[in-house]
Amino acid sequence: MNKLRLFALSLALTCVQIAPLFAADATAAKKAKPDESANNREAAADFFAGPILRLMITFSPEQLAKLSADERNYAEGTLSEVTPSGTTPGQKVLVKLKGSAGTFQHLDGRPSLTLNFDKPAGGQRFHGMKKLHLNNEVQDVTYLSELIAGEVARKAGVPASRCTHVFLELNGHAVGIYLAKEAFTKDFLSAFYKNTGGDLYDGGSYTEINEGLKKDQGDPQDTAALKELIAACQDNDPDPAKRWERLNKILDVEQYMKFTALESFVCHWDGYNYFNHNNYRIYRDPDTGKFSFFMHGMDNCFGDENFSLVPNFKPPRGPMVGAALMSCPQGPPLYWAAVKSAYAVLEQEDWRARVEFAGARLRDAIAEKDPAQATHYYEKTVLQAMLRIPRRIANIGRQLQDPTWPFFIEQAGVTVPKTWVLDTSTGGKGDTVMLDGRTCLHLISTGTGVPAWKQKIQLAAGRYRMGSIVGVLGVVSTQDEHGCGGGLWVTGAPRRSNVLEGDGGFHSGEAGGQSMSYEFETTGGEVELVFELRATQGEVWLALDNFSMTRGE
Repeated sequence: MNKLRLFALSLALTCVQIAPLFAADATAAKKAKPDESANNREAAADFFAGPILRLMITFSPEQLAKLSADERNYAEGTLSEVTPSGTTPGQKVLVKLKGSAGTFQHLDGRPSLTLNFDKPAGGQRFHGMKKLHLNNEVQDVTYLSELIAGEVARKAGVPASRCTHVFLELNGHAVGIYLAKEAFTKDFLSAFYKNTGGDLYDGGSYTEINEGLKKDQGDPQDTAALKELIAACQDNDPDPAKRWERLNKILDVEQYMKFTALESFVCHWDGYNYFNHNNYRIYRDPDTGKFSFFMHGMDNCFGDENFSLVPNFKPPRGPMVGAALMSCPQGPPLYWAAVKSAYAVLEQEDWRARVEFAGARLRDAIAEKDPAQATHYYEKTVLQAMLRIPRRIANIGRQLQDPTWPFFIEQAGVTVPKTWVLDTSTGGKGDTVMLDGRTCLHLISTGTGVPAWKQKIQLAAGRYRMGSIVGVLGVVSTQDEHGCGGGLWVTGAPRRSNVLEGDGGFHSGEAGGQSMSYEFETTGGEVELVFELRATQGEVWLALDNFSMTRGE
C-alpha cells in the first residue's frame, strides 16, 4: 500500500512538473497559428486598395421574386467577380436593398444594396469581410465624395468606412458604377478599438440620440448607457463643472470634438452636428464605458468651401450632445483645439493629388468599356473635385486665422452700388431702416416665401468675399437646398452655410455687431448678390454702410 501511495505521489509530481511544458507548447502553437482577424483585415485592405472589379449577383427566380416582394429583407443570391485571370466561382450571399429618401431605388432601377456573406448557410467571407454595402451614389456625380471624406476623417483620427469602386451586374443586367463601402461590423471596430463587444447604435434618418436609436450590436433591451448619455446632455444643474463631469463620465469628449471638427471640415451638412441629426453611428467602448461618434453617409460633402467651422449648437436645431458640451466653459476651447489639431494633420497632405489618383483610377476603369464616357466623366467631375477639395482645406486655414471672419489675402476692393432691389414675390416683407445710426436692409418673415434683397453686378473672373455686420431677431429657420435662416449668397452658387437664427447682432447691443461673410468664385460677367431670409418667423438686418467686397487669390 505504501508503495502504491509513493507511486501515486511520484506520478502527481511528475504531472505538475510537465504541465507547464504542455501549456508552453499550447501557447507556442497558438502564437504560431496565423492571426485570422489580421488576415481578414489585410484581405479587406487589399480589396479597397486594389483594382476596380466587376461583381455579378444572380438570383434564382424564386429568390428574385422574394426580393421583389420584400426589398428591405434578405434574399439569397450568388456572387461572382471578374478578375484579370477570369471569373471566380460563385459564393452564397444574402442581398437586400438599402437607402433612404433621395438615394433609395427599386430593383428595376439602380438600387443600393447590402451584401451579407456571413448569414447564409455555408457562407464565407468576401475579401475578408462579413458584410459590404454597394451605394448607387445618385447624389454624387463624382463618386468620390464619401471615399475622400472618409480618408480625411481617418487621417485625422475619426472612425469612417473605407471605400472603393466596383461595376455591378444584377441577374445579367449591367447597372453601372457603385461605391463599395465597408460595413460597421466588429471587423470595422477592430481598427479603432481593442474591445469590439460594445453597444453600437445607428443614428438613422433625422434622429436625435433621444429619439429611439436602433441598436445594431449588443442587447437590444439594455439601453441604460444611452439613457445615461441623454440624461447627461439634458442636465440642468446650474453648476457647469458638475455638468462637464457628468458628460465626461459617459462620453469621449475629446473624440466628439474631433468628430464635430471633421464634419465641418468635409462640409457634412447632412451629418449629426449641422441641420439634420442624420448619418451617424455611436459606439460605447466597454473598456472605457464611454460613447464615441463615427462619420457616415458622406456622399454629399465638399459642396461649400465656405462651410462654417462653427456648427449651430443652439437648440432646437443644434445637436443635443454639442449643445450640452458648448454650454460648459471648457467646451469651446476644447473644440477649437480639436479643429487646429486636425487641420495641422490634414494640411500636410496633398489632397489634390489624392483626388486625382482616385479619379484617374476610376476613369481608366470606365475607359475599358467606353473611352468617350471616361473622358467626359473625368473632365466634368474629377477635375472639379480636384480644385474644390484642396480649396476647402485652404479655407479652413483662413477661418482659423479669425474664427469669426474667414479672410483671404485681399488684392483690391470692389465698389458695390447701393441699388439693392427688394424681392418679396414669394412672400415676406422688407424695407430700409436706420438702426443704431446705420442704414440697413431689413427683411421680415410672414411664415411663407423667401424675402430677399438682390443686386446684380459685373465682376471680372476671380474669387471674392462679401460681408457686413448683421442683426437678427426671433428667427426660426426653414431649410432647403440653398440653406437656412438669414444670410448672404450668390445666385447659382453652392448652398450657403452662413446662418442667422434666434437673436443677436448689433440691433441687440452687441459690441461691434455680428460679422457675416460669403466667399464665391466667378468666371466673369454678371453676378447676382443676395441677402435673404429663409424662416417661418423673425426678421434680419444688414448694415448697408458696412457692406464690402474684396477680391482675393
